[in-house]
Amino acid sequence: MKRTLLSALGSTVLLAAATAAPLAAQLPSQLPIQVIVQSRGVDSRVDYASLTRFGPWDDRNYRLTVDDLALLPAADPEATEAIPAFFRVGLRRDHPELAASGPAQYPRSGLPAFFQRHGGYLIDGTLYRQARLEEDGWRVVLEDGVDLRDYVLEFLEGEVRVTDPNGAAESAVAINPVDPDLVIAGSNGPGGGQRMHFSTDGGESWAPAAALPLGGTCCDPTVGWSADGTKAYAATLGIPELFFYRSADGGQTWTDLPGNGRVQVDNGAGFVDKEYLHVDLHPGSPQLDNLYMTWHEGNTMRFSRSTDLGTTWSAELTVSSGASESGIGSDITSDGGGRVYYFWPAFQSRKIWVRRSTDGGVSFEPTVEVASTEGAFDFPIPSMETRNVFIYVAADTDRTGGPFDGSVYASWTDNTGPDSGTPANNHARIQVAYSRDAGATWTVVTPHETADQDSVDRWHQWLAVAPDGSVHVVFYDTRRDPTRSSVDLFHSFSTDGAQTFSTPERLTAVQSPNIADGFEFGDYNGLDAVLSNYVAVFTDNRAETEAGGDSVDVYAAGAGLAVIFADGFESGDVSGWDGTGSE
Repeated sequence: MKRTLLSALGSTVLLAAATAAPLAAQLPSQLPIQVIVQSRGVDSRVDYASLTRFGPWDDRNYRLTVDDLALLPAADPEATEAIPAFFRVGLRRDHPELAASGPAQYPRSGLPAFFQRHGGYLIDGTLYRQARLEEDGWRVVLEDGVDLRDYVLEFLEGEVRVTDPNGAAESAVAINPVDPDLVIAGSNGPGGGQRMHFSTDGGESWAPAAALPLGGTCCDPTVGWSADGTKAYAATLGIPELFFYRSADGGQTWTDLPGNGRVQVDNGAGFVDKEYLHVDLHPGSPQLDNLYMTWHEGNTMRFSRSTDLGTTWSAELTVSSGASESGIGSDITSDGGGRVYYFWPAFQSRKIWVRRSTDGGVSFEPTVEVASTEGAFDFPIPSMETRNVFIYVAADTDRTGGPFDGSVYASWTDNTGPDSGTPANNHARIQVAYSRDAGATWTVVTPHETADQDSVDRWHQWLAVAPDGSVHVVFYDTRRDPTRSSVDLFHSFSTDGAQTFSTPERLTAVQSPNIADGFEFGDYNGLDAVLSNYVAVFTDNRAETEAGGDSVDVYAAGAGLAVIFADGFESGDVSGWDGTGSE
């Protein structure tokens, strides 16, 4: 389902506040008032009751120290936004450029960001949404509260099944860039061939679309939208062709192309595999609305583009060269200036390569190495021991105009050491690379914990850059199963250009056990982010009442509102929570 996207103003855990003098008088008592207990605070030097000078009380203030509070300027109370002290300090910590005096010290989005991130003012295990500024400080209105546990459970119930009946995997998703309530998705199956799905409520519910015209589809869905949101796009593998389709009704039907409703993109000379579509949506790009398609034929990387909304496609180009660049699992993206970046993993040389085009895909510059990989092509792990974990690239760019504008990002799954034929001997991890110089040089980071890499597998990642510049990655994670056989979908994000990432948070309420067939979880999942919403789609194998045995389906989940407590809390694990910030 869709979830409100975390603003770049936030960070994984916001622990802070400011030095303050005690209030001169008790707050008025016409309404119930929160009781602030000094002994619950972590620093005896802080007068916690005085923090209502800065904003409404929140029990997460109890974790603030004098050092935290020093981040707030003396004139901070002049800003009459109803933002509690701990969140103010977090904003100051992440954004030292904020004004230090006057009424406009915090952006107008600061208060919505607090509610989106934390759900409300937390007092004794209950969240409240209303507060009043009185003469001597802020008062939380202790009415119409929501129990914290109920709030969490309501979030976790947000996962929704996309496909029906059973038997679907390998999915892709795209949110309309103009109207985020319109979402399209494609899946491999159910029932053989590619199936299309659409949502008119931001991914909260889904309906099956009309069949793609002329049949003969296989798999590997990829989807997109035109910049004005009036056209939806989809592509699929035939056997062995690459077909493209267009919709003019939000993805409900797919017959908008002239003639028979589909276009063959490749030249028909080889067996096409693992294609992916990218649309240049940046308003300032000289290549606005160009469509770019990547695929491989016999492990040779291919490319084509369209400049007329997919009606016609250029003659295909060969992007890779020689055995050292033979690959499969490519992705393509573009930056705000219209430069195109074509990524792929090469399994013989064990490299992640990129080639850049500065003329909208007419030609490509020489190959640049992004990183080396430990794995070569795929490798078995306990949760994916038959199909094997596939090394592929998912890429995106920052087109926000913010501090990391122009940054290019790529992600992939890799082994932590040389590949082994024994599943238990391999350990899957996610890698993210970023470039600040238009793809010339690269830095590689890991968007999750590493101390447990010998006991936890992370794989099937997808990456998206949000409109605020934050970088988001979703992936399977086996941490809740000591045998490494069952997975959950986890989400991690970065607000500093992928230099550091948040502690990963679980998006699924139910584990997916190992799938007992040769296809297992398929080869990849999907993620997209537009405006304030983003949606992840993934293969899921949870037990369902209407199906016995393996129930393989595509589910959708919103990534974002996972951590609403203090640090140390994992979404969904509400055992032991007392509402005070301690467990």
